[in-house]
Amino acid sequence: MATPACAASASEVLGRYRPRQAQANPLYRLLQDNLEEYLARGDPDPTFHPALAEKAFRAFLECGIPRFGVVRFQCPSCGEDLFVAFSCKRRGACSSCDAKRAAITAAHAMDALLPPVGYRQWVFVLPKRLRYFVHRSPLLAGEASRILAREIDLYYRRRSIFPSPARRERGGVRASPSQIHFVQRSGSTLNLHVHVHAVVSDGVFRKVPGVLGAEKLEYVASGPPSGAELARLLESLRRKVLRRFARLGVIPRGVAEEMLAWRHSGFSLHAATAVAAEDRAALERLLHYCGRPAVSARRLSYKKEQALAVYQARDNRSGRNLRMVFPALDFIGRLARLIPPPRKNIVRYYGALGPNSPLRPLVVEAALVQSRTNPLVAIGRAVGAVVKAASAQARAWARILSRVFEVDPLICARCGGRLEPVAAILNDKSVTRLLTHLGLSTEFPKLAPARSPPELFSEECQADPREPLFADIDWTPPDDLPAGSVQSCDE
Repeated sequence: MATPACAASASEVLGRYRPRQAQANPLYRLLQDNLEEYLARGDPDPTFHPALAEKAFRAFLECGIPRFGVVRFQCPSCGEDLFVAFSCKRRGACSSCDAKRAAITAAHAMDALLPPVGYRQWVFVLPKRLRYFVHRSPLLAGEASRILAREIDLYYRRRSIFPSPARRERGGVRASPSQIHFVQRSGSTLNLHVHVHAVVSDGVFRKVPGVLGAEKLEYVASGPPSGAELARLLESLRRKVLRRFARLGVIPRGVAEEMLAWRHSGFSLHAATAVAAEDRAALERLLHYCGRPAVSARRLSYKKEQALAVYQARDNRSGRNLRMVFPALDFIGRLARLIPPPRKNIVRYYGALGPNSPLRPLVVEAALVQSRTNPLVAIGRAVGAVVKAASAQARAWARILSRVFEVDPLICARCGGRLEPVAAILNDKSVTRLLTHLGLSTEFPKLAPARSPPELFSEECQADPREPLFADIDWTPPDDLPAGSVQSCDE
Protein backbone atom coordinates (compact mmCIF):
# COMPACT_ATOMS: atom_id res chain seq x y z
CA MET A 1 0.00 0.00 0.00
CA ALA A 2 1.22 3.48 -0.77
CA THR A 3 -0.14 6.86 0.27
CA PRO A 4 1.09 9.84 -1.78
CA ALA A 5 1.43 13.23 -0.10
CA CYS A 6 0.21 15.19 -3.11
CA ALA A 7 -2.86 17.16 -4.10
CA ALA A 8 -6.00 15.42 -5.31
CA SER A 9 -5.47 16.70 -8.85
CA ALA A 10 -2.04 15.08 -9.03
CA SER A 11 -3.50 11.66 -8.16
CA GLU A 12 -5.72 11.84 -11.22
CA VAL A 13 -2.82 11.88 -13.66
CA LEU A 14 -3.19 9.18 -16.31
CA GLY A 15 -1.11 6.15 -15.38
CA ARG A 16 -0.77 7.17 -11.75
CA TYR A 17 -0.21 4.27 -9.37
CA ARG A 18 -3.22 3.70 -7.13
CA PRO A 19 -2.45 1.73 -3.97
CA ARG A 20 -4.57 -1.15 -2.78
CA GLN A 21 -6.78 -0.68 0.27
CA ALA A 22 -5.73 -3.52 2.55
CA GLN A 23 -8.61 -3.09 5.02
CA ALA A 24 -11.19 -3.29 2.22
CA ASN A 25 -10.25 -6.92 1.58
CA PRO A 26 -13.14 -9.17 2.75
CA LEU A 27 -10.62 -11.66 4.16
CA TYR A 28 -9.11 -8.87 6.27
CA ARG A 29 -12.50 -7.99 7.75
CA LEU A 30 -13.31 -11.66 8.35
CA LEU A 31 -10.07 -12.24 10.27
CA GLN A 32 -10.43 -8.97 12.15
CA ASP A 33 -13.82 -10.08 13.48
CA ASN A 34 -13.20 -13.80 14.06
CA LEU A 35 -9.49 -14.56 14.47
CA GLU A 36 -9.42 -14.30 18.27
CA GLU A 37 -12.49 -16.51 18.54
CA TYR A 38 -10.92 -19.10 16.22
CA LEU A 39 -7.68 -19.19 18.22
CA ALA A 40 -9.55 -19.41 21.52
CA ARG A 41 -11.58 -22.43 20.42
CA GLY A 42 -8.54 -24.31 19.10
CA ASP A 43 -8.42 -26.97 16.41
CA PRO A 44 -8.92 -30.71 17.04
CA ASP A 45 -6.79 -31.78 14.06
CA PRO A 46 -3.51 -33.30 15.41
CA THR A 47 -1.66 -32.48 12.17
CA PHE A 48 -2.54 -28.78 12.40
CA HIS A 49 0.07 -26.27 13.63
CA PRO A 50 -1.83 -23.40 15.34
CA ALA A 51 1.31 -21.36 16.02
CA LEU A 52 2.15 -21.24 12.30
CA ALA A 53 -1.37 -20.19 11.33
CA GLU A 54 -1.59 -17.56 14.08
CA LYS A 55 1.72 -16.01 13.08
CA ALA A 56 0.71 -15.90 9.41
CA PHE A 57 -2.73 -14.42 10.08
CA ARG A 58 -1.45 -11.75 12.47
CA ALA A 59 1.22 -10.74 9.96
CA PHE A 60 -1.46 -10.52 7.26
CA LEU A 61 -3.45 -8.10 9.43
CA GLU A 62 -0.42 -5.77 9.42
CA CYS A 63 0.28 -6.09 5.68
CA GLY A 64 -0.16 -2.82 3.80
CA ILE A 65 -1.24 -0.84 6.91
CA PRO A 66 0.68 2.47 7.20
CA ARG A 67 0.20 2.54 10.99
CA PHE A 68 2.85 -0.19 11.34
CA GLY A 69 5.51 1.78 9.44
CA VAL A 70 6.23 3.12 5.96
CA VAL A 71 9.09 3.72 3.54
CA ARG A 72 9.43 7.26 2.23
CA PHE A 73 10.26 7.81 -1.45
CA GLN A 74 11.11 11.33 -2.63
CA CYS A 75 11.69 12.98 -5.98
CA PRO A 76 15.12 14.70 -5.96
CA SER A 77 13.91 17.31 -8.46
CA CYS A 78 10.68 18.66 -7.00
CA GLY A 79 10.49 17.04 -3.56
CA GLU A 80 7.31 15.02 -4.24
CA ASP A 81 6.79 12.27 -1.62
CA LEU A 82 5.40 8.76 -1.77
CA PHE A 83 4.87 6.65 1.36
CA VAL A 84 4.71 2.87 0.98
CA ALA A 85 3.59 0.54 3.75
CA PHE A 86 5.40 -2.73 4.47
CA SER A 87 4.15 -6.10 3.26
CA CYS A 88 4.00 -9.27 5.36
CA LYS A 89 5.56 -11.65 2.76
CA ARG A 90 3.63 -14.59 4.28
CA ARG A 91 2.80 -17.62 2.18
CA GLY A 92 -0.75 -18.91 2.00
CA ALA A 93 -2.46 -16.37 4.26
CA CYS A 94 -1.93 -13.18 2.20
CA SER A 95 -3.21 -13.33 -1.37
CA SER A 96 -1.49 -10.02 -2.21
CA CYS A 97 1.97 -11.27 -1.22
CA ASP A 98 1.30 -14.62 -2.90
CA ALA A 99 0.38 -12.83 -6.12
CA LYS A 100 3.52 -10.72 -5.87
CA ARG A 101 5.60 -13.84 -5.30
CA ALA A 102 4.02 -15.49 -8.36
CA ALA A 103 4.82 -12.39 -10.43
CA ILE A 104 8.42 -12.42 -9.19
CA THR A 105 8.84 -16.10 -10.05
CA ALA A 106 7.29 -15.66 -13.50
CA ALA A 107 9.34 -12.55 -14.29
CA HIS A 108 12.59 -14.19 -13.23
CA ALA A 109 11.81 -17.33 -15.23
CA MET A 110 10.90 -15.38 -18.35
CA ASP A 111 13.93 -13.09 -18.18
CA ALA A 112 16.71 -15.38 -17.01
CA LEU A 113 15.69 -19.06 -17.09
CA LEU A 114 13.46 -20.05 -20.02
CA PRO A 115 14.84 -19.77 -23.58
CA PRO A 116 12.38 -19.32 -26.49
CA VAL A 117 11.40 -22.97 -27.04
CA GLY A 118 8.15 -24.89 -26.68
CA TYR A 119 6.92 -25.74 -23.17
CA ARG A 120 4.37 -28.16 -21.75
CA GLN A 121 2.51 -28.23 -18.45
CA TRP A 122 2.46 -31.51 -16.51
CA VAL A 123 0.02 -31.84 -13.61
CA PHE A 124 0.57 -34.71 -11.16
CA VAL A 125 -2.21 -35.39 -8.65
CA LEU A 126 -1.91 -37.62 -5.59
CA PRO A 127 -4.87 -39.75 -4.44
CA LYS A 128 -7.07 -38.67 -1.54
CA ARG A 129 -5.81 -41.51 0.63
CA LEU A 130 -2.27 -40.07 0.60
CA ARG A 131 -3.15 -36.40 1.12
CA TYR A 132 -3.46 -36.79 4.88
CA PHE A 133 0.08 -38.19 5.09
CA VAL A 134 1.46 -35.48 2.77
CA HIS A 135 -0.18 -32.84 4.97
CA ARG A 136 1.26 -34.42 8.13
CA SER A 137 4.81 -34.79 6.77
CA PRO A 138 6.08 -31.69 4.87
CA LEU A 139 8.86 -33.68 3.16
CA LEU A 140 6.52 -35.82 1.09
CA ALA A 141 5.40 -33.12 -1.36
CA GLY A 142 9.05 -32.57 -2.30
CA GLU A 143 9.56 -36.32 -2.68
CA ALA A 144 6.62 -36.55 -5.09
CA SER A 145 7.98 -33.57 -7.07
CA ARG A 146 11.44 -35.16 -7.25
CA ILE A 147 10.06 -38.49 -8.49
CA LEU A 148 7.98 -36.70 -11.13
CA ALA A 149 11.06 -34.75 -12.30
CA ARG A 150 13.08 -37.93 -12.76
CA GLU A 151 10.29 -39.63 -14.71
CA ILE A 152 9.82 -36.62 -17.02
CA ASP A 153 13.56 -36.35 -17.53
CA LEU A 154 13.80 -40.03 -18.46
CA TYR A 155 10.77 -39.78 -20.75
CA TYR A 156 12.21 -36.91 -22.81
CA ARG A 157 15.64 -38.52 -23.10
CA ARG A 158 14.05 -41.71 -24.42
CA ARG A 159 12.09 -39.71 -27.00
CA SER A 160 15.13 -37.73 -28.18
CA ILE A 161 16.45 -38.46 -31.67
CA PHE A 162 19.98 -39.36 -30.60
CA PRO A 163 21.30 -42.37 -32.55
CA SER A 164 22.58 -44.29 -29.53
CA PRO A 165 22.67 -44.06 -25.74
CA ALA A 166 26.41 -43.28 -25.86
CA ARG A 167 25.71 -40.03 -27.73
CA ARG A 168 23.25 -38.82 -25.15
CA GLU A 169 26.15 -37.56 -23.11
CA ARG A 170 29.11 -35.37 -23.92
CA GLY A 171 31.84 -35.00 -21.34
CA GLY A 172 29.60 -36.60 -18.71
CA VAL A 173 26.78 -34.05 -19.31
CA ARG A 174 23.46 -35.72 -19.98
CA ALA A 175 20.82 -34.12 -22.20
CA SER A 176 17.89 -32.94 -20.14
CA PRO A 177 14.76 -30.75 -20.32
CA SER A 178 14.26 -27.58 -18.26
CA GLN A 179 11.78 -28.07 -15.42
CA ILE A 180 10.11 -25.65 -12.99
CA HIS A 181 7.80 -27.33 -10.45
CA PHE A 182 5.11 -25.56 -8.40
CA VAL A 183 3.79 -27.46 -5.37
CA GLN A 184 0.15 -26.43 -4.95
CA ARG A 185 -1.71 -27.29 -1.73
CA SER A 186 -5.26 -26.24 -2.60
CA GLY A 187 -7.95 -27.10 -5.09
CA SER A 188 -10.42 -24.79 -6.79
CA THR A 189 -12.88 -25.22 -3.90
CA LEU A 190 -10.29 -24.36 -1.20
CA ASN A 191 -9.89 -28.00 -0.26
CA LEU A 192 -6.58 -29.49 0.86
CA HIS A 193 -5.39 -30.92 -2.45
CA VAL A 194 -1.62 -31.35 -2.73
CA HIS A 195 -0.53 -31.63 -6.38
CA VAL A 196 2.35 -30.56 -8.59
CA HIS A 197 2.30 -28.26 -11.64
CA ALA A 198 5.44 -28.66 -13.77
CA VAL A 199 6.36 -26.30 -16.63
CA VAL A 200 8.77 -28.33 -18.76
CA SER A 201 10.53 -27.62 -22.04
CA ASP A 202 8.96 -29.82 -24.72
CA GLY A 203 12.34 -31.29 -25.61
CA VAL A 204 15.88 -31.64 -24.25
CA PHE A 205 18.91 -29.37 -24.09
CA ARG A 206 22.42 -30.69 -24.65
CA LYS A 207 25.96 -29.43 -25.17
CA VAL A 208 27.50 -29.55 -28.65
CA PRO A 209 30.91 -28.35 -29.95
CA GLY A 210 30.98 -24.69 -30.95
CA VAL A 211 33.45 -22.31 -32.55
CA LEU A 212 37.09 -22.71 -31.47
CA GLY A 213 36.29 -25.65 -29.25
CA ALA A 214 33.80 -23.76 -27.12
CA GLU A 215 30.60 -25.55 -26.19
CA LYS A 216 27.19 -24.25 -27.15
CA LEU A 217 23.63 -25.21 -26.33
CA GLU A 218 21.45 -27.24 -28.67
CA TYR A 219 17.75 -27.93 -28.26
CA VAL A 220 16.09 -31.10 -29.60
CA ALA A 221 12.30 -30.77 -29.72
CA SER A 222 9.90 -33.58 -28.93
CA GLY A 223 6.27 -34.22 -29.81
CA PRO A 224 3.28 -34.47 -27.44
CA PRO A 225 2.98 -37.67 -25.39
CA SER A 226 0.50 -40.27 -26.56
CA GLY A 227 -2.18 -41.83 -24.38
CA ALA A 228 -0.18 -45.05 -24.04
CA GLU A 229 2.93 -43.14 -22.99
CA LEU A 230 0.99 -41.19 -20.37
CA ALA A 231 -0.47 -44.43 -19.01
CA ARG A 232 3.02 -45.98 -18.70
CA LEU A 233 4.34 -42.83 -17.03
CA LEU A 234 1.45 -42.79 -14.57
CA GLU A 235 1.93 -46.44 -13.66
CA SER A 236 5.65 -45.87 -13.07
CA LEU A 237 4.91 -42.80 -10.94
CA ARG A 238 2.35 -44.69 -8.88
CA ARG A 239 4.74 -47.52 -8.08
CA LYS A 240 7.68 -45.31 -7.26
CA VAL A 241 5.71 -42.88 -5.09
CA LEU A 242 4.05 -45.64 -3.04
CA ARG A 243 7.29 -47.55 -2.58
CA ARG A 244 9.13 -44.38 -1.61
CA PHE A 245 6.49 -43.45 0.96
CA ALA A 246 6.56 -46.98 2.38
CA ARG A 247 10.38 -46.95 2.53
CA LEU A 248 10.26 -43.67 4.47
CA GLY A 249 7.88 -45.27 6.95
CA VAL A 250 5.12 -42.77 6.21
CA ILE A 251 2.56 -45.38 5.19
CA PRO A 252 2.51 -49.08 6.12
CA ARG A 253 3.83 -51.41 3.47
CA GLY A 254 0.50 -53.23 3.52
CA VAL A 255 -1.27 -50.04 2.47
CA ALA A 256 1.22 -49.52 -0.36
CA GLU A 257 0.74 -53.07 -1.63
CA GLU A 258 -3.01 -52.71 -1.37
CA MET A 259 -3.01 -49.49 -3.41
CA LEU A 260 -0.70 -51.05 -6.00
CA ALA A 261 -3.27 -53.79 -6.48
CA TRP A 262 -6.06 -51.31 -7.18
CA ARG A 263 -7.02 -50.75 -10.78
CA HIS A 264 -7.90 -47.10 -10.10
CA SER A 265 -5.66 -45.83 -7.31
CA GLY A 266 -6.47 -42.11 -7.61
CA PHE A 267 -3.18 -40.97 -9.18
CA SER A 268 -3.56 -38.64 -12.16
CA LEU A 269 -1.20 -37.18 -14.78
CA HIS A 270 -2.21 -34.50 -17.29
CA ALA A 271 -0.01 -33.10 -20.08
CA ALA A 272 -2.39 -31.63 -22.67
CA THR A 273 -1.47 -27.95 -22.20
CA ALA A 274 1.36 -26.82 -24.49
CA VAL A 275 2.78 -23.38 -25.35
CA ALA A 276 4.48 -22.60 -28.65
CA ALA A 277 7.99 -21.15 -28.69
CA GLU A 278 6.88 -17.80 -30.12
CA ASP A 279 4.00 -17.29 -27.67
CA ARG A 280 5.93 -15.84 -24.75
CA ALA A 281 2.87 -14.04 -23.35
CA ALA A 282 1.02 -17.36 -22.99
CA LEU A 283 4.04 -18.86 -21.22
CA GLU A 284 4.08 -16.03 -18.69
CA ARG A 285 0.34 -16.48 -18.08
CA LEU A 286 0.94 -20.19 -17.50
CA LEU A 287 3.63 -19.43 -14.92
CA HIS A 288 1.29 -17.01 -13.15
CA TYR A 289 -1.40 -19.69 -13.11
CA CYS A 290 0.91 -22.33 -11.65
CA GLY A 291 2.01 -20.00 -8.83
CA ARG A 292 -1.40 -18.42 -8.17
CA PRO A 293 -2.64 -17.71 -4.60
CA ALA A 294 -4.95 -20.19 -2.93
CA VAL A 295 -7.67 -17.60 -2.22
CA SER A 296 -8.97 -14.96 -4.60
CA ALA A 297 -10.24 -11.83 -2.86
CA ARG A 298 -12.56 -11.13 -5.81
CA ARG A 299 -14.42 -14.39 -5.22
CA LEU A 300 -14.81 -13.94 -1.46
CA SER A 301 -17.51 -11.98 0.33
CA TYR A 302 -18.03 -11.66 4.06
CA LYS A 303 -21.40 -11.20 5.80
CA LYS A 304 -20.64 -9.85 9.23
CA GLU A 305 -24.16 -10.03 10.65
CA GLN A 306 -24.45 -13.78 10.00
CA ALA A 307 -20.70 -14.47 10.43
CA LEU A 308 -20.65 -16.22 7.06
CA ALA A 309 -18.04 -16.39 4.29
CA VAL A 310 -19.33 -16.88 0.73
CA TYR A 311 -16.82 -18.07 -1.87
CA GLN A 312 -17.50 -18.30 -5.60
CA ALA A 313 -15.58 -21.33 -6.91
CA ARG A 314 -15.55 -23.45 -10.02
CA ASP A 315 -15.80 -27.22 -10.08
CA ASN A 316 -13.06 -28.41 -12.44
CA ARG A 317 -14.76 -31.76 -13.04
CA SER A 318 -18.21 -30.52 -14.03
CA GLY A 319 -17.22 -27.01 -15.14
CA ARG A 320 -20.02 -25.47 -13.07
CA ASN A 321 -19.77 -22.39 -10.89
CA LEU A 322 -20.33 -23.08 -7.20
CA ARG A 323 -21.44 -20.77 -4.40
CA MET A 324 -20.00 -22.14 -1.19
CA VAL A 325 -21.13 -20.82 2.19
CA PHE A 326 -19.04 -21.40 5.32
CA PRO A 327 -19.27 -20.23 8.92
CA ALA A 328 -16.48 -17.70 9.43
CA LEU A 329 -14.58 -19.94 11.86
CA ASP A 330 -14.76 -22.92 9.50
CA PHE A 331 -13.46 -20.79 6.64
CA ILE A 332 -10.48 -19.65 8.74
CA GLY A 333 -9.74 -23.27 9.65
CA ARG A 334 -9.91 -24.30 6.00
CA LEU A 335 -7.56 -21.49 4.99
CA ALA A 336 -5.14 -22.33 7.83
CA ARG A 337 -4.60 -25.81 6.40
CA LEU A 338 -3.53 -24.36 3.06
CA ILE A 339 -0.57 -22.45 4.56
CA PRO A 340 2.66 -24.12 3.37
CA PRO A 341 4.98 -25.54 6.03
CA PRO A 342 7.91 -23.29 6.96
CA ARG A 343 11.31 -23.63 5.27
CA LYS A 344 9.95 -25.87 2.50
CA ASN A 345 10.29 -24.70 -1.09
CA ILE A 346 7.09 -24.58 -3.12
CA VAL A 347 8.98 -23.71 -6.34
CA ARG A 348 11.61 -26.23 -7.41
CA TYR A 349 14.01 -26.44 -10.36
CA TYR A 350 15.09 -29.70 -12.02
CA GLY A 351 16.73 -30.99 -15.17
CA ALA A 352 18.70 -28.40 -17.11
CA LEU A 353 17.67 -25.78 -14.52
CA GLY A 354 18.81 -27.84 -11.53
CA PRO A 355 21.12 -25.97 -9.15
CA ASN A 356 24.09 -28.24 -9.94
CA SER A 357 23.31 -28.92 -13.60
CA PRO A 358 26.21 -28.14 -15.98
CA LEU A 359 23.60 -27.13 -18.56
CA ARG A 360 22.15 -24.34 -16.44
CA PRO A 361 24.74 -21.61 -17.36
CA LEU A 362 24.14 -22.17 -21.08
CA VAL A 363 20.35 -22.23 -20.63
CA VAL A 364 20.47 -19.00 -18.60
CA GLU A 365 22.65 -17.37 -21.25
CA ALA A 366 20.17 -18.32 -23.98
CA ALA A 367 17.30 -16.90 -21.92
CA LEU A 368 19.15 -13.63 -21.30
CA VAL A 369 19.86 -13.22 -25.01
CA GLN A 370 16.13 -13.61 -25.67
CA SER A 371 15.16 -11.03 -23.03
CA ARG A 372 17.68 -8.51 -24.37
CA THR A 373 16.40 -8.77 -27.94
CA ASN A 374 12.66 -8.93 -27.18
CA PRO A 375 11.27 -5.47 -26.26
CA LEU A 376 7.99 -6.93 -24.91
CA VAL A 377 9.79 -9.03 -22.33
CA ALA A 378 12.31 -6.33 -21.47
CA ILE A 379 9.74 -3.75 -20.25
CA GLY A 380 10.86 -2.20 -16.97
CA ARG A 381 14.41 -3.68 -17.07
CA ALA A 382 17.79 -2.34 -18.01
CA VAL A 383 19.02 -3.65 -21.36
CA GLY A 384 22.07 -5.87 -21.09
CA ALA A 385 21.63 -6.79 -17.40
CA VAL A 386 23.52 -9.82 -16.15
CA VAL A 387 21.90 -12.69 -14.21
CA LYS A 388 22.44 -11.14 -10.79
CA ALA A 389 21.13 -7.74 -11.83
CA ALA A 390 18.11 -9.27 -13.58
CA SER A 391 17.28 -11.29 -10.47
CA ALA A 392 17.54 -8.22 -8.22
CA GLN A 393 15.34 -6.15 -10.54
CA ALA A 394 12.74 -8.91 -10.76
CA ARG A 395 12.42 -8.87 -6.96
CA ALA A 396 11.96 -5.11 -6.72
CA TRP A 397 8.50 -3.94 -5.74
CA ALA A 398 8.31 -1.21 -8.37
CA ARG A 399 9.62 -3.44 -11.18
CA ILE A 400 6.95 -6.05 -10.54
CA LEU A 401 4.18 -3.45 -10.53
CA SER A 402 5.54 -1.99 -13.77
CA ARG A 403 5.49 -5.41 -15.40
CA VAL A 404 2.05 -6.50 -14.19
CA PHE A 405 0.04 -3.25 -14.26
CA GLU A 406 2.13 -1.27 -16.78
CA VAL A 407 2.25 1.61 -14.27
CA ASP A 408 5.52 2.65 -12.65
CA PRO A 409 4.79 3.77 -9.05
CA LEU A 410 8.17 5.49 -8.75
CA ILE A 411 7.51 8.04 -11.52
CA CYS A 412 6.86 11.47 -10.00
CA ALA A 413 3.33 12.67 -10.82
CA ARG A 414 4.44 16.30 -10.68
CA CYS A 415 7.59 16.46 -12.79
CA GLY A 416 8.04 12.94 -14.19
CA GLY A 417 11.31 12.36 -12.32
CA ARG A 418 12.38 9.17 -10.58
CA LEU A 419 11.49 8.75 -6.90
CA GLU A 420 14.21 7.41 -4.64
CA PRO A 421 13.95 5.82 -1.16
CA VAL A 422 15.18 8.20 1.53
CA ALA A 423 13.95 6.78 4.87
CA ALA A 424 12.15 3.94 6.63
CA ILE A 425 9.79 5.41 9.24
CA LEU A 426 9.14 3.01 12.13
CA ASN A 427 9.13 5.29 15.17
CA ASP A 428 5.64 5.41 16.65
CA LYS A 429 5.59 9.17 17.17
CA SER A 430 6.92 9.85 13.68
CA VAL A 431 4.35 7.54 12.08
CA THR A 432 1.53 9.15 14.07
CA ARG A 433 2.64 12.65 13.07
CA LEU A 434 2.93 11.61 9.41
CA LEU A 435 -0.51 9.97 9.28
CA THR A 436 -2.07 12.99 10.97
CA HIS A 437 -0.52 15.26 8.36
CA LEU A 438 -1.84 13.03 5.54
CA GLY A 439 -5.31 12.87 7.07
CA LEU A 440 -5.17 9.10 7.67
CA SER A 441 -6.21 7.12 10.71
CA THR A 442 -3.66 6.91 13.50
CA GLU A 443 -5.38 4.03 15.29
CA PHE A 444 -4.08 0.48 15.16
CA PRO A 445 -6.53 -2.03 13.62
CA LYS A 446 -8.48 -3.63 16.45
CA LEU A 447 -9.43 -7.30 16.56
CA ALA A 448 -12.78 -8.35 17.92
CA PRO A 449 -12.29 -10.24 21.22
CA ALA A 450 -13.12 -13.91 21.55
CA ARG A 451 -16.74 -14.46 22.44
CA SER A 452 -17.41 -16.32 25.66
CA PRO A 453 -19.25 -19.66 25.35
CA PRO A 454 -23.01 -19.52 25.98
CA GLU A 455 -24.00 -20.05 29.61
CA LEU A 456 -26.27 -22.95 30.57
CA PHE A 457 -29.69 -22.27 32.04
CA SER A 458 -29.74 -22.44 35.80
CA GLU A 459 -32.53 -23.88 37.93
CA GLU A 460 -33.71 -20.38 38.88
CA CYS A 461 -34.09 -19.31 35.27
CA GLN A 462 -37.72 -19.08 34.16
CA ALA A 463 -36.92 -19.71 30.50
CA ASP A 464 -37.33 -23.28 29.29
CA PRO A 465 -34.03 -24.43 27.68
CA ARG A 466 -35.99 -26.86 25.53
CA GLU A 467 -37.73 -23.99 23.75
CA PRO A 468 -35.83 -22.39 20.85
CA LEU A 469 -34.88 -18.76 21.29
CA PHE A 470 -36.95 -16.25 19.31
CA ALA A 471 -39.50 -18.97 18.53
CA ASP A 472 -42.24 -16.44 17.73
CA ILE A 473 -40.11 -14.38 15.34
CA ASP A 474 -40.24 -15.25 11.64
CA TRP A 475 -36.69 -14.30 10.57
CA THR A 476 -35.20 -15.54 7.30
CA PRO A 477 -31.75 -14.30 6.25
CA PRO A 478 -32.19 -12.67 2.83
CA ASP A 479 -30.24 -14.21 0.02
CA ASP A 480 -28.49 -16.67 2.29
CA LEU A 481 -27.91 -20.41 2.32
CA PRO A 482 -27.43 -22.67 5.34
CA ALA A 483 -23.87 -22.56 6.60
CA GLY A 484 -21.66 -25.17 4.96
CA SER A 485 -23.88 -25.57 1.92
CA VAL A 486 -22.90 -25.53 -1.72
CA GLN A 487 -25.14 -24.31 -4.52
CA SER A 488 -24.59 -24.45 -8.25
CA CYS A 489 -24.84 -21.05 -9.90
CA ASP A 490 -25.52 -22.57 -13.30
CA GLU A 491 -28.87 -24.14 -12.42
